[in-house]
Parts: sequence; structure tokens; C-alpha cells
Amino acid sequence: MDLEKRISLTLRNTAETVTREELRVLLETRTRPKAYWGFESSG
Repeated sequence: MDLEKRISLTLRNTAETVTREELRVLLETRTRPKAYWGFESSG
């Protein structure tokens, strides 16, 4: 999968993320990056 497709899939349906450039560097340098997925159940 090309880098632009990976970035697009990573940013899909997100409210907050690191900058697009930071994400690009991460995906270019790590084969299996880790992420934090937070969820707040307040109204």
C-alpha cells in the first residue's frame, strides 16, 4: 500500500491527530507503528 493511502486510512474518522507531517515521518520510518485510541463516554 502506498504512503498516501496509509495516511488517508489513518486519518479517516479521527477528531484529533498529530500533524500530517509527523504522521508521514512515522509511517515512513516504522513498519508497525503503535497508536493510542481514546474514548470519552461523557455527553
